[in-house]
Amino acid sequence: MITFFRKIRIQLMEQKKVSKYLLYAISEIFLVVIGIYIAIQFNNLNEGRKDRIVESQYFYNLKNDLSADLEGLDNMIELAKTKVSAAQDVKRNSDLMRVGSLYEFNQDLQDLTFVDEFRPNDNTYDEMKSSGHFSSLSNDELKFKLMNLKKTYSEIAAAHEHIRNDYDVFLEDLLHHVDLGKYYDLSKSDIPNLKLTYDSTYIESHKRTMENEIRDLFKNKVFLNNIYLLEINYTYISDIFKNTKVQVNEIIDILNQEIE
Repeated sequence: MITFFRKIRIQLMEQKKVSKYLLYAISEIFLVVIGIYIAIQFNNLNEGRKDRIVESQYFYNLKNDLSADLEGLDNMIELAKTKVSAAQDVKRNSDLMRVGSLYEFNQDLQDLTFVDEFRPNDNTYDEMKSSGHFSSLSNDELKFKLMNLKKTYSEIAAAHEHIRNDYDVFLEDLLHHVDLGKYYDLSKSDIPNLKLTYDSTYIESHKRTMENEIRDLFKNKVFLNNIYLLEINYTYISDIFKNTKVQVNEIIDILNQEIE
């Protein structure tokens, strides 16, 4: 093809048909430009397809991370519910100066002293940010909601830190009044799985002493204030967890649409 065009050009020059030669030359340049343009567009199309494949993989990974977050949020909501219920039991018994069952009281304390925190699965989000793929997301709504969710996760972390400080004060004061270790037979307990077995023999033989310890505890304003703070903290953070679930589900819905 190139040889054919070269022959035409030579013939036009030999025949001194300048105007026709110029017209031909312009046409040839135009064809070259069109060819380059088509090549660029084709390359851009291929690059766009590659970017879309990478983006789709990120969407799958984000969905998996967020699905795991939903499970974690559900667990934290149940934990908060348990703590609020235990705090209310202790407050109700202290108001009545009623000890009740030593086993039930200790279960309430066990629920209050067991701690856990929500840890989001944000590896995919962080990878997208560090690689620059986040800024190139084609769905602006998804980008906006992901940024808002990241902000919410930071608020949860701050709430956990606040609760952790209040919890440390609560536990330190509690251990001054109650020897929790005496309630359990650790040799029969499954400690790695947090399954503790009561030492019923010790509890029954020291029942009066333990009941007196609890009555003294019910008179302690520091202890009661700590119980009050635990109830407030876990009621507050439970509400955050529930709102966060709404955010996560909205993002998963968008990801499902993008994946489909």
